Amino acid sequence: MLTRLRGSNNNLHDGITDQQQLHKKKEELVASIGRKLEILRAEREAIKEEMRLNQELGTEVTSKVEARARLAEAEKYKLHVEEIDKITSLLLGLSGRLARAENALIMLVDDADPEEKRILESKRDKLSEQLEEAKRLKENIDRRAIQVSKVLNQYLTEDQYADYDHFIKMKAKLIMDAREIDDKIKLGEEQQQALRETMFKNP
Repeated sequence: MLTRLRGSNNNLHDGITDQQQLHKKKEELVASIGRKLEILRAEREAIKEEMRLNQELGTEVTSKVEARARLAEAEKYKLHVEEIDKITSLLLGLSGRLARAENALIMLVDDADPEEKRILESKRDKLSEQLEEAKRLKENIDRRAIQVSKVLNQYLTEDQYADYDHFIKMKAKLIMDAREIDDKIKLGEEQQQALRETMFKNP
């Protein structure tokens, strides 16, 4: 009888120990994610500063273009800059939404509601069409970029044109970098929150 009681107590002790170890591992993982999030947030601030500096460079280029080019040419240049901003954000947004729609379809179980599957497939197809249309718009903008470059070459020195080229290339790159960092931060925060919820439910 005493032997059985001792065995039962040992099993209980082992169970508690396992729970404590699991809880400790979760705490360590939450802390690890927290450290990674700190690094990512610091990177986000650095990108914001790069964007600010690049915008200052763009403002300088715009001032030179406005001072030297004809009004219609300057307006065309400014429209081109705006289009690059918008099309880059649009492509990133549509690509992200399409990826999430495709993942949702992959995660559907075999016996999923046919109506739910149809809605997801319709959403995926619509996003795919929108993304292709956005890519065609990007191609048109790239073609217009050639015309804008020809105009700017008439009014800017070699160094000033190099500033314009750097500004335009960095503008698109920094938008993409910022979106990538934001997505990583969002994912990390979601993982951290999910872990904390399991710790609260199973202390």
